[in-house]
Amino acid sequence: MPLVEPTVVDQPDTDAVTAARANQSTLSDTEEDQGWPALFGPDRTSSVDAAWNPIWSSNGPKVLWETEVGTGYGSPVALGGLVVFSHRLADEEIVQCHDALTGTKIWDYRHSTSVKCEFEYSDGPYSTPLIEPDRRRVFVVSGEGRLSCVELDTGEHVWTRDFPTEYELEPGEFPVGATPFLDGNRLIHNLGAGEKGAGIVALDAENGATLWEATDHGAAYCSPLVAKIHDQRFLFVFTDRGLVCLDPDTGIKDWEYPHFSRAPLSYNAVSPLVFQDKVLIVTGPGPGAVCVQIKQDRTFEEVWKNRRVINCQYNTLMLRDGLVYSFTSAGQGGAELRCVEFATGKLRWRYHSVLRRGQGLIAGDALLLLGERGHLASLACTPDEPRVLSFTQEPLMSDPCYCSPALSNGILFLKDEERVVALDVRPLAEP
Repeated sequence: MPLVEPTVVDQPDTDAVTAARANQSTLSDTEEDQGWPALFGPDRTSSVDAAWNPIWSSNGPKVLWETEVGTGYGSPVALGGLVVFSHRLADEEIVQCHDALTGTKIWDYRHSTSVKCEFEYSDGPYSTPLIEPDRRRVFVVSGEGRLSCVELDTGEHVWTRDFPTEYELEPGEFPVGATPFLDGNRLIHNLGAGEKGAGIVALDAENGATLWEATDHGAAYCSPLVAKIHDQRFLFVFTDRGLVCLDPDTGIKDWEYPHFSRAPLSYNAVSPLVFQDKVLIVTGPGPGAVCVQIKQDRTFEEVWKNRRVINCQYNTLMLRDGLVYSFTSAGQGGAELRCVEFATGKLRWRYHSVLRRGQGLIAGDALLLLGERGHLASLACTPDEPRVLSFTQEPLMSDPCYCSPALSNGILFLKDEERVVALDVRPLAEP
């Protein structure tokens, strides 16, 4: 089983680079770019068939623009020539919209905040904005847990739900970090108001009105997911206790699967992933990964369980062709990237590098990876072995990098707690 020992950076695989260059013209003929309107991309797999150039020098891709920002672990999202992100400066949380190509700021939406992390981490915000393409609106959750809706084109306020006040929620040890899921006109949120019977809530996306409430669970740092399996619709929410399966239309619970760490300061922070009729959940370090299969009668059975093969703490799960790519926690002799079969849990390969607990996405035939310490790398998306395409000699972003990247129309957006940077990774023009 291939194991690549960590070095300062790894040199590109010449054959893989040649193949990647050849693939660019093919990828440019794919369907129209869907942008990156939500955390984990347009279909929540952190994988798209978008055209881009995964080959760059050791200095990294060309910088189109950059802007200073404050604190926060929320990731950028982008759609139709616009990029949106949130951050915090002093006692104010700010949602900003910029022209994706030029970096010109179009609007910002501000509100006061007093949330405080009890530990040496960011005071937020942690949640990622969500763009609704049809109505051209943006939904954003503050560090305290307020959920607001603003217009995408103007930043004009539409509505706000003050959940901490409405449900008498006590501040947590960390700022609120769950990102809602948009299911048609239904906005589903991992709220965590379990004592009020509102661990999970569904809102009318038009006006914020409550449609249903369910469970007595607390919140987690995970986004809900709706999937169609056996010609039926299922809602999967990973709460503080484990995976919950519900009817997304009514909120009626089908079942729940307990899965959480009993260690102090451990949280469920990896959103569930669906492939065909199977669901994958991960809690790391400790409990690890579990894959369950959904039955025709809406019950489930456990397919495989492994504490070590995937045990990421908060890192993105990337899906392509039945394979999951993700980073492990730092507890197994250092974090590393792994490729694992979704259906079986079989480890296909591992890649140990300076990326550590990175974040990433898949575009076309390549992995795009932002390391925890700010290095940027691309690898061929292959089930056989890790093959490096590009790797920056020095970090491009500031340590630590906990925000996921976003890719839209050949522009890569990276964010840390100092800057948002737009990089030109548009495919090379055909000769």
